[in-house]
Amino acid sequence: MTIKTEHGQFEVHDITFAERRELHRQEIRAAKGGEDIDPESFYGLLEHVRLLAFSDSEKQFKNLNDNQIDAVLVDVYNAYREGVAKKK
Repeated sequence: MTIKTEHGQFEVHDITFAERRELHRQEIRAAKGGEDIDPESFYGLLEHVRLLAFSDSEKQFKNLNDNQIDAVLVDVYNAYREGVAKKK
């Protein structure tokens, strides 16, 4: 799947229904069931997305700073949430 972001275009792995559900579980944990976001849990969610999406994230992100990487990972996460839901 190709994801277009403010920081470039990235090829990411497709995910399964089970993987999407795991991402949702981590999102709920990060949100603590409300409006407040737990930064450590949210960072864990983004790292999980990074591992699912890329075979070599170091190569993919070599020209981006950490904030840009996080923005890309949020875009990938949102695409995963939307993309799999549309296919089912």
